[in-house]
Amino acid sequence: MAQRLLPSGHLLEMFMPYRKDEKRMLEVLKKAVEPGFYKGVELGSFFDRYNRMYVRDILESNGLNGTTFVTPYVKERKLSLCDLDESRRREALELVKEHANYAAECGYTNFGIPSGDDPGDEKRAEAKKRMAESMVEAANYVKELGLNLTLEPLDRYAFKKQLIGPMKESMIWFAPIHEACPNAYIHWDSAHEALGQTDLMRSIEFAAPYIAQFHLCDAITNENHPCFGDLHMDVARAPEWKTEGFLTPEVGAQILRKVASYDKPAGVKNVYVSVEVLGHPGDDLWLKENHARAFLKKCFELASMEV
Repeated sequence: MAQRLLPSGHLLEMFMPYRKDEKRMLEVLKKAVEPGFYKGVELGSFFDRYNRMYVRDILESNGLNGTTFVTPYVKERKLSLCDLDESRRREALELVKEHANYAAECGYTNFGIPSGDDPGDEKRAEAKKRMAESMVEAANYVKELGLNLTLEPLDRYAFKKQLIGPMKESMIWFAPIHEACPNAYIHWDSAHEALGQTDLMRSIEFAAPYIAQFHLCDAITNENHPCFGDLHMDVARAPEWKTEGFLTPEVGAQILRKVASYDKPAGVKNVYVSVEVLGHPGDDLWLKENHARAFLKKCFELASMEV
């Protein structure tokens, strides 16, 4: 294999009910890294400067990579980096920069941004131009902070209906952005590709030169099913490992092997993979984390890859 993949824990998503309770999220981080399985973690922003210092200390003392996504904060403000209204696009960029500063202080490596809603056929080309401008400005800004910028292509026509979606088209659009900003990369997600009816292996082939991190995320792709869509559903569990979605451990292992068969993108120290499942208020969140970790271990095992 061309590269070794490393397991990461998407703590922001699994412990989403705690997102605004920074003290609780710090305890989650401390407990989650104790077993030593995760080599990276995905977290939200921390607004208290002492909490940011605490996060950095945990990451550094445990040799962990840190990733964050500005997505929930941008969505809360109903902003978009591809907005055709220039004042609103500037507002989105300023929010991104604010959170990039927090990310740098936390010691994170990767900083993820969303593309925004697809405006439809007539306005799509202009929106993609605006998004490219936003990406270049954001990438140059975070570069000065020591961060990589990542963009996650989503499904355009099935569920999330975001601007940057179909992988082949997206990579044609993205290539000149990466050339201008080598610290800009792609975050690949299995659920969006499956929902977009894209062959997973072909999708990875298109994105491989730019994949800095990726998610194993299950989804039910049957539009007639009441749980259709990108709901960040729970993963299959031992001993049956069954799911109503598409993501069996065998499929997860196939994805791992495919990504690992390519060289790491230049400028990326390691490529990390995490399982994306959403925690809801009232869930046993640590049980959810336990299942996600077991699933990821199973995928590595079936792929005959060292953790």
